[in-house]
Amino acid sequence: MKRVLAMLLAATLVLGAAHKPARKPMHHVGKRVLPIALVLNGTRLSVNPSPVFYQDHLLVPVRRILSALGLNFEKDGRYVRTSAGAKTIQLLIGSTVAQVDNEPVELDAAPVEIKNVLYAPLRFFTQALDAQAVYNRQTNSVEIISTLVGRSGNGIVNNVNGELQLLGTVTDVDLDADPPSVTITHNASVRTVSVTPDVSVIVQDVVAGTSNPGDLSQLRAGDYAHVYLNHRGLAKLIVDAFGSRTGRIAAIASGQIVLADGHVIVPTRATTITLNGSNATVDSLAVGDELMVRYNIDSSEPLTVLATRKSSGTPPPAAAVSISRIAVTPHRPLRAGDTLTVTLYGTPGGLAGYDIGPYVTNRALAERQPGVYVDSYTIPRGENFADAPILGRLNVRGSDALQAVSQATVSVSTQPPGIIDFAPDEGVSVNDSRPSVYATFASGTVDVNASSEGLEINGRDVTSSCVRTTRFIYYTPGIDYAAGPVRVLVRVSDAAGNTATKSWTFFIRR
Repeated sequence: MKRVLAMLLAATLVLGAAHKPARKPMHHVGKRVLPIALVLNGTRLSVNPSPVFYQDHLLVPVRRILSALGLNFEKDGRYVRTSAGAKTIQLLIGSTVAQVDNEPVELDAAPVEIKNVLYAPLRFFTQALDAQAVYNRQTNSVEIISTLVGRSGNGIVNNVNGELQLLGTVTDVDLDADPPSVTITHNASVRTVSVTPDVSVIVQDVVAGTSNPGDLSQLRAGDYAHVYLNHRGLAKLIVDAFGSRTGRIAAIASGQIVLADGHVIVPTRATTITLNGSNATVDSLAVGDELMVRYNIDSSEPLTVLATRKSSGTPPPAAAVSISRIAVTPHRPLRAGDTLTVTLYGTPGGLAGYDIGPYVTNRALAERQPGVYVDSYTIPRGENFADAPILGRLNVRGSDALQAVSQATVSVSTQPPGIIDFAPDEGVSVNDSRPSVYATFASGTVDVNASSEGLEINGRDVTSSCVRTTRFIYYTPGIDYAAGPVRVLVRVSDAAGNTATKSWTFFIRR
């Protein structure tokens, strides 16, 4: 199959009809792409059977997921049924319509049986099972967040090791208590847990597919949390999960915000809205403003809407305390270990600080010379975000300046791009003395740098003869290779400089 696809891809390139490869190498019937991991609420599960790519859709094993969620699995002919609380769910093998409480739910692909294993599209678990799911190409894993796991009256369950766990929605974070505490609400149950200084905190954006080490201050009311407790009932690990969405406002009407990609944001009374760091309302937002939305992964309710608006070029009225501008260097995507320098220019003699979007908050700026406030921030490993503005604050002798937003934005990637498929496969034998060789890539928060891509065959660099794009590298030999092993090395970097390599060997036979 890969041989045929490679020939089709080569023909397409020759005709000049496409600028990107048909990503068919990933979508063979029932083909597993380097066994894809399943991560459920931060816990890695067995990958047997693993998810598969099938006809351009990522499918996951139904029974394996239902079992992990603690839900029943009933199969009657082509019908599969399960129940979650009072909700009943029915799948029909081969049909793109599921039934949830006898109401139709459209799926983007039909459930299918492959080697006696039932698979359904990943989106099924978000639509029918009230879960959040994302395929993280960089870690080659399906990550699912679901409040159905271990659901009980008090929100406490026993895991396989007998450890207590608490699952629910964050309703309060008390940093002033000694020790600090976090309050979790689950159905009608409320539980406050003390947090010792040695607790580990992981902050997950289930939409962006990022999972970063953090601290208690990064938890927000409305987030979904999975708290692991020690034998004394104290938190030893907190996994905080939320969803995010970014985009530019295309329209505003009737209290609803429509983004350029068509997504509709419906703020509630509980939604916190800011514009360039200052409190705002939906009515104060405008078409063209950039939004960063953080929402609850269970209810999809927006928790915070952070809006930024570029300066119109008209200077604001003179004020006793003001920020004239914010400079950001360097002007490129950053990776772990890089240093970001933020410089705020404003009224001298004050106290200044800044946020990097909603990701890095409450950084202090030191006044290096009158009216010039500077901070250097070293990017930690595990931090990933794109196009975040700098929001600056300044207070001089009790008076606050209007909060300001930088013209430049900051993008950070601390994970290398993924090399998600390649051909010919590892260890296969081909009958062609001039086999086509290619690899496909997946970028993270920043794009792949096509000029960084390289390909070596049997130790010889053939990059100059390759077709390279941000999605793939492709090579057709101009000479015959002798029978025997062919060693391939591929390298690729993203715009931040994170580099990934992959090597494998296939064989030519006569």
